[in-house]
Amino acid sequence: MKKVLKISSTIVIVLVVLFAALAMVYFFLAKGNIDKAPSIFGYKPLTILSNSMQPAFNAGDIILIDVETEPKEGDVITYKHPDGVLVTHRAVRTFEQNGTMFFETKGDNNEQVDEVLISRENIVGVQEKIIPKLGYVAQFMAGPIGFFIFIVMPILAVIIIEIFQRLGLINTKKEEQIQG
Repeated sequence: MKKVLKISSTIVIVLVVLFAALAMVYFFLAKGNIDKAPSIFGYKPLTILSNSMQPAFNAGDIILIDVETEPKEGDVITYKHPDGVLVTHRAVRTFEQNGTMFFETKGDNNEQVDEVLISRENIVGVQEKIIPKLGYVAQFMAGPIGFFIFIVMPILAVIIIEIFQRLGLINTKKEEQIQG
């Protein structure tokens, strides 16, 4: 029984450390660069920063984009704007010019179409799913306070508990009572 408890606690510690490592990779290496963001089952999560696509989704929502789906007219697409930012708007018209496919886009909540035409190679993916309000949690966790609370503190707690257990300062064994 003691061996099973020790093995299961070791597995939990390893899983916590792996989760923390994966979170650090996701939040720091991918920050601001969609190409480095990990794909989860073919989807990349993005946090929406504006309300240009209301009522489809709002600022603070997370959308999952499919990087493999071929975009078509009517799809909500995420693309790299010439300014370097990612924009998620609806493809309202497609056309071919000089052998290159272009998309005209518009936010559902905007009056006019976007001024910039988007070529196919600038499209990152097509929106597939929406997770309302989860973007606020992701932004908090990616910040310094959230990172400390959700990543650093749990790792430190696991390490400290493990050290105390190995030094014998925390007794995990049940004391046998002397019956007299």
